[in-house]
Amino acid sequence: MRYLIILFITISCFENNSQQTDQGNSSNALGFFNKVKDSMSIENFQFDVNKLKFFGIDNDTILLDTSLNINKYYQFNYRKKDNFELLKFNNVGQVYNKLSYESNSNLLPKIGYNANEELLIGQEDYKFYDVAYPLTELFFKTVYSQGQLTDALFTTNINKNTNFLLGFKALRSLGKYQNSLSGLKQFRFGFSLIKNNLDSKIFFTSQKLEKHENGGLNDTSLIDFESGNSEFKERSKLNVNFEDAINTYQTRSFYFTNNYTLLNKNQNYISIIYNLNYETTNNKYQQEQASYLYGTLSSGLDEINDHYKFRSLKNVIQLQTKSSFFDLLIFGYINYNYNFFEMNQTEEKITGENSSLFSGSIQKNIGNMKINFDITQKIKGQRVGNEIDFILESDFKKKYNFLINLNLKQSHPGLIYDIFSSDYSNINFERKNKLKEIKSLCVKFNNQSFGKISFRYLNIVNQFYLTVNSDIQNKLTPIANQYYDNIELLKVKYSKEIKFGKFSLDNTILFQNVHQQDQIINLPKFITRNTLYISEKIFRNVLDIQTGFSLKIFSKFYANEYNPLLSTFHIQSKKKIGGYPLIDFFINAKIRQTRIFVKAEHFNSSMSSGKFLSSPTTPYRDSSIRFGLKWNLFN
Repeated sequence: MRYLIILFITISCFENNSQQTDQGNSSNALGFFNKVKDSMSIENFQFDVNKLKFFGIDNDTILLDTSLNINKYYQFNYRKKDNFELLKFNNVGQVYNKLSYESNSNLLPKIGYNANEELLIGQEDYKFYDVAYPLTELFFKTVYSQGQLTDALFTTNINKNTNFLLGFKALRSLGKYQNSLSGLKQFRFGFSLIKNNLDSKIFFTSQKLEKHENGGLNDTSLIDFESGNSEFKERSKLNVNFEDAINTYQTRSFYFTNNYTLLNKNQNYISIIYNLNYETTNNKYQQEQASYLYGTLSSGLDEINDHYKFRSLKNVIQLQTKSSFFDLLIFGYINYNYNFFEMNQTEEKITGENSSLFSGSIQKNIGNMKINFDITQKIKGQRVGNEIDFILESDFKKKYNFLINLNLKQSHPGLIYDIFSSDYSNINFERKNKLKEIKSLCVKFNNQSFGKISFRYLNIVNQFYLTVNSDIQNKLTPIANQYYDNIELLKVKYSKEIKFGKFSLDNTILFQNVHQQDQIINLPKFITRNTLYISEKIFRNVLDIQTGFSLKIFSKFYANEYNPLLSTFHIQSKKKIGGYPLIDFFINAKIRQTRIFVKAEHFNSSMSSGKFLSSPTTPYRDSSIRFGLKWNLFN
């Protein structure tokens, strides 16, 4: 009822604002006042979307888009990104199981706890704005029980050259299963100054994740769930593995960059760039009582409190130039210094390293073709890697786009997988993992009539992974491993939207094939998503509306299992999941700059008889109706 009232008030406000009075009627007693122009009225506001834009750390300018399309529906979620290649867990703000393999590993070593990466803001998500009018963006979406997901952003230009932004995102969701509460606090601040020969930017983020970890259903409750017995439709009746485990992950990042132009003549220039990035990250896993699934406590302890901290400082200095021959030429030096701590009664330094790297970049435009070549070469450092990236892109009169990308990259899996000691007596790592090496070749073709298709080939060596011994009582105890043989992966992805009148059919299909001697990387053979919807304008063309059905299905495969102690997934070969359809019904609407989303998520769950799982022991989401909106306000 509260959501219906909010929806009614919102529509009523916009309807009132859109009313027009007859200013030409001289008999109207208020005619004089109707002739007075209101500078804040929508009729006198000369709105220009070209004066509202944002860009990332690579200065890729994008205009603000308030339109209503099917991609906005796919991105209306916790991550604000398309989750096509991910599988959600049963509560908002929990981890995602991966349906595909991506090679976007960190070139520089991080702390680990890799399952949290999809939940956090990374540098690729940093946004700087340039707006002619103060802009406020409000995001709201309901959750499943006792909470909400909200995000508010405000940005304005102090003057033509200076902008700042403030943003805060918050989440609380109790969930339907025992001990599945999730929470998030995410603060971000951005500042940019572009004046004369100086381009300066600052971005600060503070993020805190709190996840109550239940470790999935225990063996008996998993059988009860899969039976489809109506007695267990109330999910809180199902018993879970952990009732007192909590993971708290907190990270802060300060990013600062300056680009100072030394010489600028005849569109040729020379500039010096300095980047600084300081990060602190810590993760605390707490459990009041030891669980037999992980083993026994170390002597002298009465609870589990695994707490690790990571600090890193990255300094980059570059010389950038543009000439008549090179469209862009960059030479740089990178210094990366990090420390890794175990937090106990006294802060104990475990390991640290001062690393240095050389970087270079060349960009050349030849007619309709653009060539990019980037190299990062290690000078000193054990856990830092090397990278070579080559891109050839062609855009022929905007009729079709063709891209070839060759990438060779080395990366470290994370420091906790090298050195880790838990309060559980039999869980500790003291090893030296080799750098993972990934060679990838990607070919993309995009044509408005044909659609988008991409071919990606990956060759992976030294793949790091976790296993468990499922035949013993302590069956969640993680074991660190590395696979030194080659793993080959082929991905073919095709997407195309077909329109016929007011109806549209949006299709995305992904085919994957993994060639390996052992089952290390387990993925479904295919994933498909098909969305059939109708678009219409109603209420005198004031309200844009889209409504339809979206179906997603993936083939059965040995999905990875989530291991809460390390916030990492481990591989398994006991149970397959998949082969069931996930069908959503949605109604999307747009009134001026407000987009409203109503979704009946997985409404076919009652027909699946408990077969829907996100991991071998974690159920997918039950059917539910969720409501949300995204509102852009311009002053």
